[in-house]
Amino acid sequence: MNYQNFVDSVAMSCCVMSVEKTPEGTAGEIRIICANQPYRDAMGPAYYDGMLYQELVPQDNKFEDFCFRAAILRQRMHAYVEVRGLNAWVDQTLIPLSSDEENIGYCQFIFEYTQNAEADRMASVSMNTAEKAIEASIKLSGAEDIKASVKEVLGLILESAGAKACRVVLIDHDDRKALNYCECVSPDAAPLFARGEEVISYDLILTWEKMIGVSNAVIVKDEQDMAMLAEQNPEWAASMRENNVRTLVLIPLRREKEVIGYLYVINFDVDTVVETKELIELVSFFLGSEIYNHLLLRRLEELSQIDTLTGIKNRRAMSLCMKRMENDRSPFGVLNIDLNGLKIVNDHDGHDAGDRLLIQAGEILNKVFYQDDLFRTGGDEFIVISRNISRDTFTAKLQRLRSDAEKNGDVSFAIGECWSDGAVDVKTALRYADERMYQDKKAFYDRHPELKRK
Repeated sequence: MNYQNFVDSVAMSCCVMSVEKTPEGTAGEIRIICANQPYRDAMGPAYYDGMLYQELVPQDNKFEDFCFRAAILRQRMHAYVEVRGLNAWVDQTLIPLSSDEENIGYCQFIFEYTQNAEADRMASVSMNTAEKAIEASIKLSGAEDIKASVKEVLGLILESAGAKACRVVLIDHDDRKALNYCECVSPDAAPLFARGEEVISYDLILTWEKMIGVSNAVIVKDEQDMAMLAEQNPEWAASMRENNVRTLVLIPLRREKEVIGYLYVINFDVDTVVETKELIELVSFFLGSEIYNHLLLRRLEELSQIDTLTGIKNRRAMSLCMKRMENDRSPFGVLNIDLNGLKIVNDHDGHDAGDRLLIQAGEILNKVFYQDDLFRTGGDEFIVISRNISRDTFTAKLQRLRSDAEKNGDVSFAIGECWSDGAVDVKTALRYADERMYQDKKAFYDRHPELKRK
């Protein structure tokens, strides 16, 4: 067949590729037999007929698998993937062509670039994949318990892929941690995750981005792929083998251009590799967006309860804490604390000096009450709520606070306390503590009239 005339009749970028079938039944050499002018223009002067494809673009086992399936197994293949090296999305189709050679197959390769992801192209998947992707989207949409919903989606992927485990790992660059966010493990595969989060270290997860390279996924479907992985990333391959991971599909979870984590499936049915990759590519968009939005809202909620100067909780957080304690009859202790002398520091040395004094006060309080609920409720006012605490332990903490403040020298507290065995509610206990704090403050200013507020 005159392949040149064939590709020249195609308006889009098109070439014909040959794929060698090795004695082991895997892909051998893959060559570009001929190409039309749009393809040549896209690839530039490096192109020539008959070249190995990896002379033109980086070698990619996922692309080789697609070519093998099209040319040797006679399957029509389609993918719409992000090629980050080109800063574009590529819509590619491989169509089997006839061959009279026993160990050489041929396929037509057509591709088209788009600058950004296009929804209609992404939706061009099998009906089975589309149904599962819609089901996953529904499970995640408006979920009250996001982790429970994510686990349901992972279960859906697990079943569809015939896999042993599916996991979402998030990246915390600030604390340099890889966080096991959620996982779904087949009952007969528990040993795979016996080591929990230790299996994935932060340093290891940083290598994944490099492994993904210009493509959008890492796929290990057989020992040949594992050997290739071992050449590029020996530490990761060793970790996988150590944990009995034989096959893998891994795709990043992104929020726009930022990678926030990874979704991966291990020990899946290799006969489903195309469908599995197709499904988790689609689901990764939903997961990345929903998890990011959930984490962002949670972070905003946390920030709304933090005093920005001292880094401890604020009055809003205290109100929520008290609400949670409304029906709790466990013993607790409360402290109402006022920082003595703040006004005179602000007046004489400026508000920057006053802020430094407040920060010191917060550090002293946090050192003693790091296991308790500590709040800054006003300019120089702090509240401590110690739940499920005995009177003796509460008294010992109070004594330590007075001692630490005395040692500091710059910080002086007026303190009112109240311990309850649960019979007195928290609002009443705070009122008692407030009255005792004012008595303590009056005694302080009686001793130091020069520091009295004016």
